[in-house]
Amino acid sequence: MPAREPDARDWKVVERPPSLFRRFEFESYARTRAFLDRLAGLSEETGLFPDLGFGSKHVNVTVYGTNGAQPDTAEAQFAQRAAALAEEEAT
Repeated sequence: MPAREPDARDWKVVERPPSLFRRFEFESYARTRAFLDRLAGLSEETGLFPDLGFGSKHVNVTVYGTNGAQPDTAEAQFAQRAAALAEEEAT
């Protein structure tokens, strides 16, 4: 079965404050760290810097909309790309 394309719809839409949330689980600290490093690169590239909370085998990512608005296309694309990075670390 082919891998499914990561989708921003896999993220939880939070009303207050307006944001997208997702928790990513990894099999080891090394994979968690690699994901965080790659996510930092994505942030530098896009100019979007989500809130992160993490432990040795998980990362919680919250992407906020601009100026308190609902997340828009840029945030949804960031979410999709972040999910793709996590998927690459999981394989």
